[in-house]
Amino acid sequence: MKSLEHRKVGRAWRVLQRIATQPATLLTVLREAYRTNVDIPLDRALRAGRSGMPAVLNLELTRRCNLRCRMCPQPRHVAATSQKLDWYDPAQELPLATWVHVLDQAVAFKPRLYITGGEPLLYPAFDALVLEAKRRRLFVEVQTNGTRLAKVADLLVECGVNIITVSIDGPPAVHDEIRGAAGTFDRLREGVEAILEARRRHGKPGPLLRGACVITQRNLQVLDDLVAAATALGLDSMRCEHPIIDTPENTARHNAVFTPEFATAHGMPMVAPSVMDGEYYENEIAVEDLPLLREKLRQARQRAGGMPFVVLPELSDTALRAYYFDMDFPFAQTCNALWKVCKIASDGSVLPCLHLVMGNVAKKSLADIWNGRPMVNFRKLVRRGLFPGCARCCRRSYAADRRRTAASIRTVPVAR
Repeated sequence: MKSLEHRKVGRAWRVLQRIATQPATLLTVLREAYRTNVDIPLDRALRAGRSGMPAVLNLELTRRCNLRCRMCPQPRHVAATSQKLDWYDPAQELPLATWVHVLDQAVAFKPRLYITGGEPLLYPAFDALVLEAKRRRLFVEVQTNGTRLAKVADLLVECGVNIITVSIDGPPAVHDEIRGAAGTFDRLREGVEAILEARRRHGKPGPLLRGACVITQRNLQVLDDLVAAATALGLDSMRCEHPIIDTPENTARHNAVFTPEFATAHGMPMVAPSVMDGEYYENEIAVEDLPLLREKLRQARQRAGGMPFVVLPELSDTALRAYYFDMDFPFAQTCNALWKVCKIASDGSVLPCLHLVMGNVAKKSLADIWNGRPMVNFRKLVRRGLFPGCARCCRRSYAADRRRTAASIRTVPVAR
């Protein structure tokens, strides 16, 4: 059996091989790091709401999914809600040609493509889209539930997809219960094994396989077993995420201030309400669960061994309690997503967050939307402070700002 140090070296070497053999990949990684640490702070400070082109393009190919996960914030089960949102309508999904037009624009600024859904492998032209992206030497990461992965394993390995992130919620029984369908862990295992076999057969170090888990009441007690299951599958790394939670009270507070009239006054088209019922996850973790959560995360890190393991967001003991039980805790009012990530929904709508629709890539260029007046106005507002609906978004900062009071968190920017 290989020692822990040998396993660490083996995984590190595979990452280095992946980067060294594809200069375009290295360029993307370096550009994203530069945007995050140098360019975005300068844009925020000096460019009055304008921004350099995004470091990440989030392509939501479809909102269709073959699973019904317990913690999923997508309100597919609310028929009246879904009918209001074009991006939930399969008939409104962009054709391949429009996505290729987006890729042609992206070549100039080499973003990381994060392909997701729904379940992106349900998009009819998924294979062709991935091939077109790699022909343009773009960095491609695919987020999938893994149930259909075996069918495209050879394609993803042979064309050079960079990262595959698979959802894994626990050992088999727990995973299946959270995913809402029996046998999903077995299908995930088949998909991962198919990727590993294709890597061996084609003699390639990638795609790198990353596991992703949302922490819930249902898997809290088996987080250490989850890491053991991920290691046994052969995943290269593992990431656990605290859930994106909200409360009815905080949602009502947000919608009371982020109204259609408020959005219109700032030149920002919005589908109301800004946060919909059923579009967020209500916290199921109890105060008495926190010691167990801390201990299970400690055990998970220990059992990860040579496999890189991260928890997002990284929280101190004080911040962990506040994350789950104090929506007014004075976390720093910082979010860089509007300068870094461009999210394109399945119907072509550019949706930064909070149901704002900044344009559609089928009608306007990415550059015109990214620095169009609605996006510029939204950046100006977010630069001055976040909104109640931002409270537990996965993209904001969770550094505690002791200089602020809880009341300042409740203060919403006003027009100037």
